[in-house]
Amino acid sequence: MGMYIQRDWPIHVDEQRYSALMGVEFRRMREKPGWEATLRQAASELDHAIRPAACWERYPVREARHDRLVLENGLRLGGGPVVQLLGGAQELVVAVLTVGAGADRVVETAQREGDYLKALLMHDLAAMAVDMLRQQFCRQLEEEAGRQGWHTSTPLSPGESTWSMEDQAVIFSLLDAGRIGVELNDSLVMVPIKSLSLIVGQSPQPMGTSGVENCSYCTIQERCNYRRLRLTG
Repeated sequence: MGMYIQRDWPIHVDEQRYSALMGVEFRRMREKPGWEATLRQAASELDHAIRPAACWERYPVREARHDRLVLENGLRLGGGPVVQLLGGAQELVVAVLTVGAGADRVVETAQREGDYLKALLMHDLAAMAVDMLRQQFCRQLEEEAGRQGWHTSTPLSPGESTWSMEDQAVIFSLLDAGRIGVELNDSLVMVPIKSLSLIVGQSPQPMGTSGVENCSYCTIQERCNYRRLRLTG
């Protein structure tokens, strides 16, 4: 089928949305002099530094065997909630998304200069930007599938919920993520750090277990800021 690459994602670092989202946790910090100015500066610098990009490919699914999906090429992905969420998929979309190495560089620069508050804010804002990219990517998949009368499953990333990080290596064997500047190190960590991988099932019929999403299996779902971000969309 060939790998798809897209770089024209309208991701904007929104400090006001971040401030509202993190309001409870950062209430005391926000009262300190210079907080708002530092947040604005962090958001502005990060906004200029990010370069959102995605690469993905579709693979036919042969079957669901026990807790794993078996692709037509024989590779297996799964464990944890993968089959509960994606069981019944005819195709598996395998993707890597990133906001680019620039995000890591500006965080490292702030840390090196001793501006730890700005570095912290940039780190969180970059994580929010990655999640926004994930939402836009999945929305695009849903719209494309919907035009063909197909369904799209809940997305899931290795290390999310109870799916093992070991499948990062399988995902990177299926994609040439280096074409968007993302590599996987020996510890199965993506570089740049502000990147993520995911899988999404697609099929003419609904998939997985009704009413179940990736957050259903997560132990921190009640206190996860990025889950709240998705819910408030």
